[in-house]
Amino acid sequence: MAPNVSICIPTYNRKDLLRETLASVFAQTYTDFEVVIVDDGSTDGTRQMLEEGGYDVRYHWQENAGDAAARNTLIKLAGGKYISFLDSDDLLFPSAIEKMVSVIPDDKDDVIVYGPYVAIDAAGSVLKRKKKKLYSGNITNYLFENILIHSCGSMFPKKALLDAGGFDPSLPVCSDYDLWLRLSLKYDFIAVDEPVFKRRRHSGNISRICFANRDTEFRVLENFYCNGGGKDVIPRPRAMKRLSKEQYRAGRSAIAELMAQTAREYLRESLDKYANLKSFLWLLVAKNNLYPGLRKQAGVERQKRISQLAAGNVPINQIKIAVDFNPVLVNKFSGFYTFGTGLLRGFAQLEEKPEMLLFHSNRYTARSQEVLKTEIEGVTQQATLAVKMRWLENFWNHFNCPNLQYFTGDFDIYHCLHHLMPPTYGVSKIMTVYDLRRYVLSDIYRKSKLVFFETAVQRADHFIAISESTKTDLCNVFDVPEDKVSVVPLASGLELVELSSGRKVEIKAQLSKRSGLELGDYLVVISSPDSRKNVQRTVEAFQIAAKRLGQEMKLLIIGQLPKREPEFISQLKSGKYKNVYCMGTVDELWPWLACARAFVFASLYEGFGIPVLEAFSCNVPVITSNNSSLPEVAGAAAVYVDPYDVESISEAIVKVVSDEKFAAELVSKGKTRNQKFTWKHTAKKTIEVYSKILGL
Repeated sequence: MAPNVSICIPTYNRKDLLRETLASVFAQTYTDFEVVIVDDGSTDGTRQMLEEGGYDVRYHWQENAGDAAARNTLIKLAGGKYISFLDSDDLLFPSAIEKMVSVIPDDKDDVIVYGPYVAIDAAGSVLKRKKKKLYSGNITNYLFENILIHSCGSMFPKKALLDAGGFDPSLPVCSDYDLWLRLSLKYDFIAVDEPVFKRRRHSGNISRICFANRDTEFRVLENFYCNGGGKDVIPRPRAMKRLSKEQYRAGRSAIAELMAQTAREYLRESLDKYANLKSFLWLLVAKNNLYPGLRKQAGVERQKRISQLAAGNVPINQIKIAVDFNPVLVNKFSGFYTFGTGLLRGFAQLEEKPEMLLFHSNRYTARSQEVLKTEIEGVTQQATLAVKMRWLENFWNHFNCPNLQYFTGDFDIYHCLHHLMPPTYGVSKIMTVYDLRRYVLSDIYRKSKLVFFETAVQRADHFIAISESTKTDLCNVFDVPEDKVSVVPLASGLELVELSSGRKVEIKAQLSKRSGLELGDYLVVISSPDSRKNVQRTVEAFQIAAKRLGQEMKLLIIGQLPKREPEFISQLKSGKYKNVYCMGTVDELWPWLACARAFVFASLYEGFGIPVLEAFSCNVPVITSNNSSLPEVAGAAAVYVDPYDVESISEAIVKVVSDEKFAAELVSKGKTRNQKFTWKHTAKKTIEVYSKILGL
C-alpha cells in the first residue's frame, strides 16, 4: 500500500550531515511515510553509510546534475500522495509531518502546507532571526514580497508538482522559489504557526549571499512578473518596489565582489524602478569608488589602462571617447547638429573606429534615440544624466569635482563639442573650436558671455580647429601653441543633388505654392539671428544689381532675420526693397538652393563655411567673401567679394547671373571641390588626433 507522505531528500557529499537528518526523520510522531533519497553524484561514501546503517529508505544515485534536477527525480520516484522535501543538512522537529498533515482539510486535498523554521549554526546552536509573518489562502502577493516557503518544512500534492512541470534545472539557486510562485497562482496555501524544521547555516550552503545568487533571485522575480502571470495579480507599483529591492541587494553584492560596472548598472536600474535612498547612496559609492576595494581596484585598472595606452598596445576600436551630445540635440538646424551627426556618420563608414560614449541631459533622451536610430544606428553608446547640464556646467566652472566618470563610467578621451569642460580622472580633454567670431567681430557680439568658453580653452589639453583660419585665430587670441591645435575640416550635410530642368520646374512650382510667391529666377542668401551673415549689404547690393538684371530676378532670404537690426527689418517688411522676400526658417535647404541662379554668401566671418559646400552639392554657383575660412573651403570654385563693399557684391551678382558660361564653370568647379570634403575624411582626421593624443 502506498504511503500518504513521501519525505524526499536530495543529497550531495553530505554523509555526516545526512545521518543527523535521517535521525530527525525517523523520530517523527507521524508514521505513514516513506523516505526517498536521490544522491546527486556523491563521492564521499554516502551509499556505504546508508547500507551500513540499515536505513529504511529508497536510494537512487545519479550523475551530478544539480539540486533542481535531483528534486525532479524525487518527484518521479515518490510513491506518496504528498511530498515533503528535506535538505540533507536540515532537521525536522518530531511533530513536523503530523502538524502539516493535520491541517489539510478532509474535503480539499489540493492545498499546499508550509511552516516556519528555526535557524541553527553548524554546531546546532540556535541563531537569532526576525520572525516572518506567514499567510494562508491566495498568497501570491505576499510570496512575491518575501520568500515565505523554503525547500523544507512544506508539503505538496504530488499531482500539483507534476502539473507545474517541477523545478527549473537551469536555475542554480531559487528553483524552489520559482516553483512556489508558479504554484501560488493555482493553489491555496495553509500556514502552520509553529516551527517544523531546523535550517542549518554553514559554509556549504548553496544559498549563500553572493551576487550570482542575488541576481538569480531577481531574475526569477522579474520573469514571474513579466512572463509568468504575475502582472495579472500583483499591482505594478508593488512589483516595481520589490524588483527594485532585489536589484539593490544584487548591486550591493556586486560592490562587495568588486564588480563596479555591474553594481552601477543594477543600482541605477533599481532607482529607475523605485526611487529609494539606499539605492541612491550605494550608487554614489559605486560610481565614486568609495568602497575601499573598488577604489583600490579602480586605481589599479586605471594605471594598467594608462600603461597600455602609453605602450601603444590598444587598437583604436578599443578606445572609448566621451562626448557631450547636448549641443547636437538642442536644435536640428544648428551647425552643432550638422557637425555631430556628420562626424558619427563618418565613423560609421570606417572599419576601425573608436567607441563613442554620448552623454546628454535626460530631457533629450527621446530625441537622442531618434537621431541615432535614423542616422547612425549601432555606432555609439549613450549615457543619460539625470542632472541639468547647465547646473553641472555652472558647478564645474567653480569646482573641480565630481569627475565626469562619475556620471558616464570610464573612457579614454573627453571630446568637447561646445564649451562643457568637466573635470576628468586621468584622461586628456580635446576641444573642437569652430570659430572665434565673438573676439574677431567684438562690435557685433558686445554682450557675449564668454566665461564658459574661456574656461574650456584653459582646461583643454588639445584642440581641433575646423579650418586653418580658425586655428590662426585661436592661437592669436589665446596664445595657444600651434602644436596643440590640429585642423580637421568638415563636410556638407547634403548629398549631391543633380536635377533635370523638368524636375527643377516641378520643385519650383512646389516652392511657389508653399510660399505663396510666384518664383521665377531668384538668388538665395542665408540669414541668422546675428548680423554676421551680412544680409543688409547683400540686399543693398542686389538692389543695385537688379537694375542691370531686369525686374524679374528675386532675392530670397532664408533663415531668421538679424535681431539687432530693427530698422533694416522694418524696411524689409515695409517693401522698401523690391523683389526681396523673407522665407523664414525652412525644413530643407536643398530645394531652394538647387533651383536658384546663385547662392550669395557674403559673410563677415566664418569658422568653416558649410553653406558653401551645401551650395556646391546643389550645383549652384557661389558668391562668397574673401575673408576668414571661406577661401580655403571654396578654393577656385567661387567668386570672391569684399563683404564690406556693396559694389563688390553687386558686381559679382551681375557677373554670375549674366554670364551663363561662367556660372556653369563655377558649378563644375564646385562639384569637383566638394568631393574633397567628406564626413568619412573628417572622421579619419579626428581619429588621427585621438591616436596622436594617446600616443598610438
